[in-house]
Order: sequence, then structure tokens, then C-alpha cells
Amino acid sequence: MSGVRQRLAPTGRQGKESVASARPRPCTSGRMYGGVGTRCGRPPKKVERGGSFGLGAARSGSSSSEGGGSVGPTASSDAYSHVNVMSNSDLPKLVSFFRQASPYIGQHFSKTFVLMVPGYIIEGKNDVLDSVLQDVALLQNLGVRLCIVLGATASIDKVLRQMGEETEFVRGYRVTSEVALQAARQAAGAMRIDIEAKLSKFIPAGSVRRHGYNQRRDSWRSRDSANGHGSNGQLKPPVQVVSGNFVMAKHKGVVDGVNFEYTGEVRNVWADAILQHMEQNQIVLVDNLGYTERGQVLNCSSFDIARKVSKALMADKLIVYHGEQVAALNLPAWIGLSDDKYSWIPGTAGTDASNGTSETCANASLANTLRGGDIHADPNVLELSLALQVCKEGVPRTHLINAYSDGALFLELYTRDGLGTMVSKDLYEGMRPATLSDLEQLKGLLAPLERVGTLITRSLDEIRADVEDFTVIERERKLIGCSLLKKLDKDVGEISAFVVQEEFRTEHRGDALLDFVEQRARNSGLKTLVLLTTRTGDWFDARGFENKGPAHSAREILPKERLCLVDPQRESMLFVKQLETGVVGPPGSRIGY
Repeated sequence: MSGVRQRLAPTGRQGKESVASARPRPCTSGRMYGGVGTRCGRPPKKVERGGSFGLGAARSGSSSSEGGGSVGPTASSDAYSHVNVMSNSDLPKLVSFFRQASPYIGQHFSKTFVLMVPGYIIEGKNDVLDSVLQDVALLQNLGVRLCIVLGATASIDKVLRQMGEETEFVRGYRVTSEVALQAARQAAGAMRIDIEAKLSKFIPAGSVRRHGYNQRRDSWRSRDSANGHGSNGQLKPPVQVVSGNFVMAKHKGVVDGVNFEYTGEVRNVWADAILQHMEQNQIVLVDNLGYTERGQVLNCSSFDIARKVSKALMADKLIVYHGEQVAALNLPAWIGLSDDKYSWIPGTAGTDASNGTSETCANASLANTLRGGDIHADPNVLELSLALQVCKEGVPRTHLINAYSDGALFLELYTRDGLGTMVSKDLYEGMRPATLSDLEQLKGLLAPLERVGTLITRSLDEIRADVEDFTVIERERKLIGCSLLKKLDKDVGEISAFVVQEEFRTEHRGDALLDFVEQRARNSGLKTLVLLTTRTGDWFDARGFENKGPAHSAREILPKERLCLVDPQRESMLFVKQLETGVVGPPGSRIGY
């Protein structure tokens, strides 16, 4: 790929464009050009538009108290007296937040995220876009590779109103006439340039020079200034943004007698080109325009583009911003998907649409719409439909973020409980409390580990007595895992008989089962979990259990009644885990706490 031509103040064409039959012309002001790898046939030349931007000063008025929690040894506020960006009393909370966020910073580093920003957010009031873009720039500076898909419906509508024109929508798609295409092109250019301009902010020079990073970088680069790579001692914005003709499209054509004219369907996404820019630490902007093999420009659905881009990039996450309509659905913190259903039912949990009320009928209708797979079936829940469908198509996690909740992106990605809705494969699929009909399978599941001495031997009668305390994993009517949780007193519970069949252990079934059991314990009011083991201590130690030594001598931990049943000759070790407080709910209603 050719190099990026950088500029401090992005500029570009804006205004009326030629109709779709004209071949896209290269832009010369601050643009860049580069080739793209051939996949099938001969792709058109890729035209890329680049601009530089950095993260501006932190938003004023934002609270640092979201992190909460303790900060270990309490630091005196006097130690921070020379820092004036926030009150001294809040600075320990800032330290606490970074300590709590550090595992997530590491997990998200170098991952590929696609962000979908609907048009009404871009054209929204109260400077909501400014807040979103500041969060996006900070996310990129934390090492996340980003591709941002820009919605254009509201921007196109705005241009059409200025022209005194109107267009119609059929089945969620705009019928794009020549005038509407002209508006779409004008809106895309103005939208892109406006976003580049908002993000073209420098970090204050004083803040940078205090640590000297840019000076060292500029000094190093100045050695190569003769070759055109020097910076002449100037501070540079830390982030770059590029855009281009990454989306190949075809005409939607005539559907059920409706001629969609210059409306396009996404045919292909040049993922290799996007990934190359991401590897160069650049944010990629993708707008609503797609390009045909003959060089025509088509107006495509940005939601379809986000769906195709997420799949083509094999993204780790799709993050979808939304507004009031989706917020009104009161979505749970987590929606788990299985092959033919999902764990969330619109409206009140357990709603039965057969009672005939308008609310429950509407909920049932929405549920059927979401399961249909057509993300445009209901324009009021486009964002939710997109998140569900993209997850079904292989993206591991999708997140729904309220754009009007300041800082929601970071609270969702860098805190334990999050502040949005996450959609993922149902990690707890097949998990349920055991019943009497499971007795024989439970006995067979435990027997192999009982024979080698990993588990103590339980008779069928003993299993029957504890059956209600067993959690099982069922797959195709066969049990592949189980765990027993017994209350020892009002605060302490014991995990035992923890088994996952060997062929399913690589699917992280054990982690999901333990998570499910911990949720069950927390929902029962337990605060501490204990377990006795002779051979699996390392596995539980890696999951937060602490080795307390031989179980037969743990008089201060185990209740007397339980301590009397410990066989000293087994030399079982006692592991203990304190359950962290969190949102309490039915087991399997959320991931983690």
C-alpha cells in the first residue's frame, strides 16, 4: 500500500456531484491512493481518503466515580495536590478505575472492533457526536483496531429537505432516485469531513512534552528527514483516519414491482485493504456509498454495510450505538443466542402472548421479527436486529451502547458489569437444575472419576437425595457435565462432583458451568464457596479459589458438621473463594457477575 498523505486540517469536496453513471473521480485535496489485492476478477482502483486526528482534552464535567471500589493502600490526597484536572478527592477513584480496567485493556489490545454509528446520532443534538468521537479516539489510543461505519439516513434526509425533495422507503430501504443519489453523495462527503474535522484535535503540547514521547519520536524520525520521513521537530497528532472505496456493490434492482434505481446491495468488502490500514494504527471510516464494477456509485444501507464489514474482517466485536427507541426496550445486560432462539423475551420475562393483551402481542410480534433474520423488518429496532444477526453470523460479541449516556462505551468495555447490552453465543446453553430423570446419567457421568479416586464414590441413593442441588449440562438429551452445590450454612456453600466430559473441555464448558454455579450460589445468598480436591486444585486456583491447606485441619473455615466428614487419609486440599457482590439474578441471566 502506498503511504498516507497526512494533513492537519482535513479538507475535501462538498456539494453537488455527478449522477451515478459517472466513474468516481479521485479527490486531490489531502487524499491518498493505493492498490488493493485481487480476489476475484480485477477490482477497480482503490481510492482512499486520509486525514490525521488526535484525542483532544478530556471532557469537562465527566465523572470519575464510575470505577468505584477500593484502591488498595489509601493514598493521601495531598500527594496529588499538584494535579489540577480534577478534585483531589476524586483522584484515588481514578487510580482505582485504571487498576480495575487494566485486565480489560490487555484483553482488548490489538483486537478488531467495528463501530456502527447511526445517522440520527451523527445529526443528533446536545453534541452527542462529539462525546462519541472522543471516546472512539481514546479507544484507538488504547490499542484497539477500529473500523467505523457511518449511518447516513438522517444526513441524506437533511440534504433532501434543503433541496425541497422527498423519497420513499420500501421494506426499510430508500428508493434512491438520481436526486436522492446526489443528496447521498453530498451527505456522505459532508459527514465524513465533519467527523474528520471534529477528531483533528491535538493533545495539548504541554501534556505531551511533560513525558517527552513526541520529542523522542521526532528526534528519531528526524534522522530520516532526507528521505521524506522526518517530522521537522513538530508535534504530530497520535491517530490517523482513512476512508475509501472499500465497499463493492450491485444494484438492488426491481423487487416486487418496486424499482430501487440507485439503491445498492453490498456485494463485497475489501477486507484486506481495511486490515492493512488497521495494522498501520489507522482508523478506517466506511460511509454509505458502494461502487460497482463499472465505477458507478450506489447508495447502500449502512446497517447492511456494518453487517458485511463485521463478517469480512472477522471482527472480535461489533459495537452499535443507539438512541431512545432501543433504550425504551429495557434490554438486559446480556442476551445469549443459541441456534434457534435467544435468552431474552421482549417485555416481561415469561410473557405469554396468548392472553391477548396489546402489549404482549406486540412483544410476541417483535420476538418473531427479530428471529426472522431480516434486520430491516422493523426500522424501530434496526440496531438490535443488527446486533443479533451479526452475532449469529459468527462475531463473538456484539454490544448495544446508548449514545446519550456519556462514557457508556468505556463503562461497557472496561468495567466488570458494563453499561450496555452484550449479545453473544449462549454460554449456558443446556444448563439446568437436575431432575430425578437424570439419576442414571449422573451416576454414569461421575463413575469414571470415582474409579480413579478423583471424586469420592456416591451411591444412587446419595445422588437422589442431592439431585435438586445438582446443575447439569445437557446436549442432545445426554448429560455432558454436572456440579453439586450444597449449602453448609447461611453464608457458605460447597462445590463438589464437578465434572465435564473430556471431549467437551476444550469448549470452555467447565468455565461456563462454574460461572453458572457461582451465579446460582450468589442468587441463593451465599457469600463464600469452598471445595475439597486432591487433583484439580490448579484449575480452580486459576479461577479465583485460594488454597487454604489440608481440609481436615481447616477448623476456622468449615462448619463442624462438615469437618467431621472429611477423611484425613485422602489428604484433600481446601480451596476457598469469596463471591464478589454484583447484580443478582437468575443463573444464566448474565455473563459473570
